[in-house]
Amino acid sequence: MTKKTRAAIVFLSLSILLSLSGCSPAAKQKDSDSSSYNKNAVTDSTDVPKTAHEIVPLKSDPAADSDIYDRYEYNLTKKELLKDIKQGYIFRLDTALKKHYAPFVTQGNWPFYVHEQNKISLEISFSNLLMKPKKNIFPMDEQVIVEIISPDGETVYCFEKTGNEITKDTSVKKKFSVTEGEWMLRISFGYCCGNIPACLKIAAAYENPTKDDMNWLKKERLAHKI
Repeated sequence: MTKKTRAAIVFLSLSILLSLSGCSPAAKQKDSDSSSYNKNAVTDSTDVPKTAHEIVPLKSDPAADSDIYDRYEYNLTKKELLKDIKQGYIFRLDTALKKHYAPFVTQGNWPFYVHEQNKISLEISFSNLLMKPKKNIFPMDEQVIVEIISPDGETVYCFEKTGNEITKDTSVKKKFSVTEGEWMLRISFGYCCGNIPACLKIAAAYENPTKDDMNWLKKERLAHKI
C-alpha cells in the first residue's frame, strides 16, 4: 500500500464512520432518514484538492477528530486488523455513507503473499451509489474498479464499472486459484452519496490461509499505521 494511498484512507477515517456490517438491511434502515431520495442532494462547491489520493468530504464532520489514533488501514484498530488477518482476510472495506460525502481512492495497492498454492475469494457489492453533480468533486469519473494482479504483473481479473454503471446495484462473488509469490489487490472508486446510505463492500480473503501467509500480512499491514 503506497504512502499516498494510506493518506487517502486516513482522510476517509477522519471523514466517515466505517460500519463493519454497513450494507446489511438493518444498517440501511438505521442510517436512513425520512427525506426523499434526491440525486442532486450533494451541492457543495468543494474544489478538487491537489493530491489525487484523497477522500473528499463535501461537508466536514465535527465529530471526525476523535478516536483517530492507533488506527490501521481502512480505519481498523490493531485488534480488529489482526482478527481480520486471522480469519483469512487480505482486505476488507464495508461502508455505508450518507449525503454530503464523496469518497474516492485512485489505485490503492494492497499486496499479499501466497506461500502455497491456494484460492482467493473476492466479494464486491454496492448499492445506492450516485453520480457526482459537479465535475470538480473528485479528479476522475465515477467508478468502482478492482483488479487482481499476479506476481508477473499480469491482471488476472478486473471488475470495472464506470459512469452511470455504478448507479445499478451490483453484487459479485468470485474465486481464483493463486500460485506462490507476491500478488496485488488494486482498488479504485469514486462516487457520491445521497439520503439513502450508499453502500460499498470490497473484501478479499484466502480460502485456506497458511501461518506464513498470515505472518506476512501482519508484518506488511502493521507497518502502515495511519
